[in-house]
Amino acid sequence: MSETASVPENRILQYLQDLTSAKKGLPFGQPVAVLASDTVTTTEALVKLACELGPHIAVLQVHADIIDDWSDDTIEQLTYYAKKHGFILWEGSRVLNCTVNFMGRGSADFKTRMAAADFTKRKYTHGTVKVAQWSNLATSWAPGVPLNEQEMDLLIPTLRKAAREAVATTVKTIETEISATNGEEPHYDVETPLSAPSTNGWLEFSSDNFGSALRKSSTISVTESVTLQPHVEPDEGIPPPPLLSRGLALCLPSAIDSAFTSEFRQSTVMAACANHDFVVGFHTCEPLFTSYTRDYLFDLAFQDSLGHSPQMGRDILESIPYLENKHLFALFSLVPMELLASFETDPMRSLNSGISAESETPKSVAQLFHVIDQALKVRNAHRKEQSGSPPQDSLISVGPRLFHVPLVILP
Repeated sequence: MSETASVPENRILQYLQDLTSAKKGLPFGQPVAVLASDTVTTTEALVKLACELGPHIAVLQVHADIIDDWSDDTIEQLTYYAKKHGFILWEGSRVLNCTVNFMGRGSADFKTRMAAADFTKRKYTHGTVKVAQWSNLATSWAPGVPLNEQEMDLLIPTLRKAAREAVATTVKTIETEISATNGEEPHYDVETPLSAPSTNGWLEFSSDNFGSALRKSSTISVTESVTLQPHVEPDEGIPPPPLLSRGLALCLPSAIDSAFTSEFRQSTVMAACANHDFVVGFHTCEPLFTSYTRDYLFDLAFQDSLGHSPQMGRDILESIPYLENKHLFALFSLVPMELLASFETDPMRSLNSGISAESETPKSVAQLFHVIDQALKVRNAHRKEQSGSPPQDSLISVGPRLFHVPLVILP
């Protein structure tokens, strides 16, 4: 871990590491990611969740496609709280590459693969949601190229270029608008705010103005408000999030009872290693935060259906030039939802979470602390069980390490 601290090649991952030590409100010091559940279908409900949980999370994953009234105003409010409370935004409803193994297939027609890459790029940068405009993280399946032929990949370089173009366009728009506001003829209209703004020019969210837009006293393009939020100061001690940084979370297929081949799983890991400046980490529905207590990426990549990493994995690794130990990747793994089931009936939950039953803590925050408390107990039990077992010679303790980020579905 200490070795990676001096290598901030991926700003999003570096920010998550910084938050872990700087943000005191994280549950038990864990860099938690929260996924807004399928019951959150309006801007009002989504912004309420961001407001309540913002001081206690590192990442907020939203599914924009199920928000009935999604708009630029939704983006504006989410970005406001991301900067104020310090967390990363992740649009999770769109898996950018739906072709899975096609993009990396050398036998496939090049023009067809290029067309598929361009289509994926449009999903990332255009449409109603415009993911690249505001979301730090996006989700994609890996291209599936052979392990030692990552240079054949068309997908990730295309998305990286699209992200850079989107950010460059955003910055140019901001500079143009700021120049216009300093001139004699600003190109936006002044609008009377809904109510008196606070001293920094923004309306704070409260139960009284629930769901209303967080507006400045004048209307500016959504680009400036989304990317810079110049009138918002982060909470004390919280580093401001890298709002202009973009990255990918690659879907990591299961090694157990999976329709995917082990080669595709390994190719996914190698794709991340070959693009560590843009790929932040991996997204999996496997409960690896509670069940996988090690932190070596290649060990996880070459696991078989029994959870072992055979000698074959070591042999393959010797021929692949991605063994730099200094790199680090986030592992966003889903915390089992059954751990939340005991929330209403656990008489010790307030004591365990450190939250007083008499306090005015929102229920969503209490649920978050309860789930992480339960997850850590399960994780520690696994560690204790494994510490008494004979060591596995097959474990691959080389290559990049993992930075565990538990993913919790709330409410």
